[in-house]
Amino acid sequence: MIKNRRISSNINMWNIEYDQNGFTSNKDWLIQAEKTEDILQLSHIYEEGPILDVGFYRESYKIYIIYDNDWENPKEVFESQKTELIENKIYEWIDKYANGL
Repeated sequence: MIKNRRISSNINMWNIEYDQNGFTSNKDWLIQAEKTEDILQLSHIYEEGPILDVGFYRESYKIYIIYDNDWENPKEVFESQKTELIENKIYEWIDKYANGL
């Protein structure tokens, strides 16, 4: 059950591959997450769809949109030290890439 009210129904288009700290159930999931390269990873339900990856690198959080497992050439990257900006972008990209394109 999704308790994090900021997540839209488009989350149903994603599989949660890795969730360090209760993304769907805890509204403070990112604030409470350990600062590692592996915080959250979502993969689109369509095989050719994107991966949304969240991690902490050096002094800031980064979000990647990856297609075809091409980690060297992400479609989009967003970086910030502010968890609020990172969360907003994650929720935005869950909707933006809901159709898998």
